[in-house]
Amino acid sequence: MRVLGLDPGSRTTGWGFLDGDARVLRAAAWGCFHGRRGTSRSRVLAGLAAELEALLGKLEPHVVAIETPFAARLPKAALALAETRGALLAVLGRWGGLVVDYEPARVKAAVVGYGRAEKQQVAFMMSRQLGTTTPPPSDAADALAVALCHLRCAVDVLA
Repeated sequence: MRVLGLDPGSRTTGWGFLDGDARVLRAAAWGCFHGRRGTSRSRVLAGLAAELEALLGKLEPHVVAIETPFAARLPKAALALAETRGALLAVLGRWGGLVVDYEPARVKAAVVGYGRAEKQQVAFMMSRQLGTTTPPPSDAADALAVALCHLRCAVDVLA
């Protein structure tokens, strides 16, 4: 199964791609979408949408797994996160494939074994799963964890 994981962020959105199943990962790729400082929010969101469209065309995932937002303490941060997620979901709606949501605690529990794990623990576990010597950037590691969570949850559903 080819899964693209997305970790929406108000400034940086991580993405992670896994090809395989819950036990064997055959391929992985990751990265981050960054909005340029000083650029209007509408242009940042348009750029994010264009980058996601290009990535979907390049990777051709079977499913996209996206992390649901957490309760932000600051209303302005919550709004920016909602805007980012909205831009991503609009692109995914046009794409037309299967899109699934996962809560952060469920992702962490699936990858680390503890739903309140720290970002560094998630990055470390993803590095171990992928066999890399250095962990991916934290936003990309979170997105890879969302993809791996889907692979593991898909196995649980099928079992």
